[in-house]
Amino acid sequence: MMSAPDVQMSLMVCILMTEQKTRLYGYLTALAVLAIDQMTKILARGELELHHPEEIIGSFLRFTLAWNQGAAFSMPWGGPLFLTVITAAAAVMVSIFIWKSGKRSPLFLAGLGAILGGALGNLLDRFMYGKVVDFIDIGFTGWRWPTFNVADIAITIGGILLVILYKKETAAEQEREKKTDAV
Repeated sequence: MMSAPDVQMSLMVCILMTEQKTRLYGYLTALAVLAIDQMTKILARGELELHHPEEIIGSFLRFTLAWNQGAAFSMPWGGPLFLTVITAAAAVMVSIFIWKSGKRSPLFLAGLGAILGGALGNLLDRFMYGKVVDFIDIGFTGWRWPTFNVADIAITIGGILLVILYKKETAAEQEREKKTDAV
């Protein structure tokens, strides 16, 4: 028969192992996003001519190779060194947040991982080229969205996912508080 300290130790080990497995959702998502982002950028650089659109779905979706020295979606903000430092700091912060959020849902951690992978993808470009490879070009007739890449998509989807999950968690917490207050 196990003693009380042995049971506590066993429970602690199980909790830690579960948290480590859950953290993997974040880090593996980041790794997958980084790999897909870099592979698509290699293809874009190898197959596309600079600023020469290739229509994929008519004029709505085109692949157009562009070099982005600005922030996400080509927004001018700071300079290359400033953006590199900010992106690196954000990647470190998100990585730490994933590590400290082992008790969160796998979907929450995957959202953080998408943001981390996207940040690392664009950061790698800044280190290698001093700018970011963009190639996804969408729009209608005369209106075009700024050219972007897979990393930008991952950051955006990860951010939206975190907002949705946060709102759900907040609503659930408020509901629990109402039930507790009613008792």
